[in-house]
Amino acid sequence: MAIDTVALGWFIACVHKGTRVMLEQTRLNDEVWLPSQVIFRVDARVALLKGYNIDGEQTYRDYKKFRTASKIVGIGEVQEPPK
Repeated sequence: MAIDTVALGWFIACVHKGTRVMLEQTRLNDEVWLPSQVIFRVDARVALLKGYNIDGEQTYRDYKKFRTASKIVGIGEVQEPPK
């Protein structure tokens, strides 16, 4: 939460007091922390011209684990694609 107005650059943007962002994460398969929900309320002004007052919520779910194979090769081992 912004407890005071914050200026970014001289006149680039101004984020007003009361702006909030909450990120909730969940531990997946005892391996990695991934976002599960983001809730935000933004009150800002850009270039002293355009004001934004936005509320939003984004939920993330149904993460899928996948595997892939890769190989690190030297420059001499790279093959040119057929033309």
